[in-house]
Amino acid sequence: MNTIKRNSKGQFTKYNNNMLGVKRSEKTKIKLSESHKGITPVGSWKKGHIPWNKDKECLSSQGSNNGNWKGGTTSLLLTIKHGFKYRQWRDDVFTRDEFTCQECGQIGGKLNAHHIKSFSFVLQKYEITTLEEALECEELWNINNGIILCKECHKKTGNYLTNQGRRDLRISSSF
Repeated sequence: MNTIKRNSKGQFTKYNNNMLGVKRSEKTKIKLSESHKGITPVGSWKKGHIPWNKDKECLSSQGSNNGNWKGGTTSLLLTIKHGFKYRQWRDDVFTRDEFTCQECGQIGGKLNAHHIKSFSFVLQKYEITTLEEALECEELWNINNGIILCKECHKKTGNYLTNQGRRDLRISSSF
């Protein structure tokens, strides 16, 4: 019977197991058993063994101690939008609008929480420069400043992914 096995170089090779199915005497079985004692079969050493460093964090190379650290380059906008309070605001707006686009009425799908007053406009208006200031600003977290739009309706807004929309909003509004 042909089987596939790896050779010393790690390449797959076919070989015949000519002794497969051959009846052995009790004396031979004992000799084989004795000769194999203490030998670990290839690959079986991994079973049941967990490396000492599994799921351990290397605290000595995190943050500013990491070799690739570039000095905290995450922008304030991204820091805020990845925070808990922003996710909470977003969830509250979705719940209030019942996961429905407020322009076309689409239920579910690719929906976005849209700030009526641009998020960056509010940051500039109140001169917010730190995360602490942003967390204290009530206007950023007011759910009445949010609306749910589907992706297509969101693209039609003046400030979708552009700075031009933010400039237009600043010029035309008297907040």
